[in-house]
Amino acid sequence: MKLILFISLLGFIQSSAFAATATKLSCPMRENVVISRFSHNLSTMKWDDHFLVASGVKKTKTRNDVPFRVTSFQNGDDLVFFPEKQQYYLFYSGNPNPDRCTIQSTSTYEITQLPRYEKPDT
Repeated sequence: MKLILFISLLGFIQSSAFAATATKLSCPMRENVVISRFSHNLSTMKWDDHFLVASGVKKTKTRNDVPFRVTSFQNGDDLVFFPEKQQYYLFYSGNPNPDRCTIQSTSTYEITQLPRYEKPDT
């Protein structure tokens, strides 16, 4: 029992060290897009004054067996990522033509610890 608890805590400590990753993309139709990926398959997309959320990532393959991932955002946009070539495409809602994006930069967000709430003495 103690071993199971220890292994569970060890996994929690390692997973809590992951804050998020950010990928800054430049797409011809939508410049300076920042894609942030958090644990539990939560993703966000920000450009200009727009901010969208997506939950989940669909992993699949092309007919030629090339793996790719699709993140579907709440406005109907789909971000397609080919991990072998590190290539991104944006499919805008209602538009069947892909917008090929180039990676400008990647980074990791720092872990932020929020202050603990202490109930005031009354």
